[in-house]
Amino acid sequence: MREARTRSLARTHAIATLAALCVSVGATAAAAQVFPGDVAPVRPIRIEGYWDRPRSNPEVIGEITISAEGQERRQFGVTALQAYKPEEEGMQVLRHTALQPSTLLVRGRQEMVEKFMGAGRDDKIVAFGVYRPASGMFELSSVEVRPAGASDRDAPRGRGSHENDND
Repeated sequence: MREARTRSLARTHAIATLAALCVSVGATAAAAQVFPGDVAPVRPIRIEGYWDRPRSNPEVIGEITISAEGQERRQFGVTALQAYKPEEEGMQVLRHTALQPSTLLVRGRQEMVEKFMGAGRDDKIVAFGVYRPASGMFELSSVEVRPAGASDRDAPRGRGSHENDND
């Protein structure tokens, strides 16, 4: 009888230790997420704007420098910026540790990057992709370029409205 009680006590002690360890690990992981400047490793975003539009333009909410491999750096006037997971709008999406990234590096399929970087000064660009805050990298998943003078209602709709890796 005494041996059974000792086993029961040992089993209860082992279970309590395991439970305490699980709670401790869970609390440590949760606490690690709340330090200032801690951001998700990747974040889906949608960015809209025009090349070479300054912040002084009424529709521009901010300016960023964008570069891509084999392309010259260009100034991009952002007119809309939406992040998902968690949802957030505005230029602060790109401000994770500094006031603003010095350069946003665009990557993706070559034809998509060329379409993005090669758009005309007055063409509206709408790009979707994944932003990696630690490196300042923007991996394109789709790009839509609306020629100057085309309105939003003239833009193509549906799945074929832009290049997409999921086609």
